[in-house]
Amino acid sequence: MNKARFRILWNRFIGDKLVVLGGVIALLFLVIAVFGPQLAPYGFAQQFRAAAGELLPIDVMSTTATGERLLLGSDSLGRDMLSRLIYGTRTTLVISISSVSMATILAIFLGSLTGYFQGSLFDEIVMRLIDALLTFPGILLAVILVAAWGTQGIKIGPITTTPELTIVFALVFTFTPRLTRTMRGSTIPQAHRAYIKAAQLMGMPFWRIIAFELTPNCLTAVIIQATTYLGLAVFSTAGLGFLGLGPAEPQPELGKILARTQEYFLNRQFWHIFIPGFTISLLVFAFSVLGDGIRNVLDPEFRFEEADV
Repeated sequence: MNKARFRILWNRFIGDKLVVLGGVIALLFLVIAVFGPQLAPYGFAQQFRAAAGELLPIDVMSTTATGERLLLGSDSLGRDMLSRLIYGTRTTLVISISSVSMATILAIFLGSLTGYFQGSLFDEIVMRLIDALLTFPGILLAVILVAAWGTQGIKIGPITTTPELTIVFALVFTFTPRLTRTMRGSTIPQAHRAYIKAAQLMGMPFWRIIAFELTPNCLTAVIIQATTYLGLAVFSTAGLGFLGLGPAEPQPELGKILARTQEYFLNRQFWHIFIPGFTISLLVFAFSVLGDGIRNVLDPEFRFEEADV
């Protein structure tokens, strides 16, 4: 990509102020996720007692019995809300980004193979399995899988996965079918292009054609779709946590934190509900508008005019 083309793409991206705002918010949350343990004032499971010596929800900007100041107060178990929000954001983002990344890699692999071998037995088997998965609404499929596997992890022989990895696998099954269809749809027309036919006539093995000739020219559409799925992944992860299918205690996650705050509403401690709910909404907003911006830049229908270059 020459400098003039890159400059046009960059100007197109930053020309939308809403997209820039989403990118800044997303970057801020990514920094929180990476440096969460250093930014959190306390451990996510550390408990504090109120002045009366009881484990009660401590008010915003209150001081504990031992003199610690809790900026956002504590939950009903005396755990610092700010620290739990930071660690919860980290957990939600790790699950969301990991699931979308794994689903995208798997979709690129399956989509390129099925597109190249269109009409083969392998293509028919894979696409029928994908059609079966697509009959389930996304979040419902994730709920079914997590409920079936359990929130304590999946036991594979002598190995037991972590609860977070269980959720990642469930979301991978949710996102992969649509991403695979997108990749396959991009691969099929490219597989009949002259440069692929030339590679076949030269005796190049099929795996080399797919890996080095075909796949690099078919990634745009699936990358666009994957970026738009980040917001959905955050929402799905938080939704599973809210339904009690998130990571096991005491590991915090934004959906779990929001679910636990319902009890505070009747006590008029509305900030306990507002803060995690607003954090989830902000994350979904940031990744959604960022995905829209990347789509506008990488849109395969976008063409440069000679005068612009």
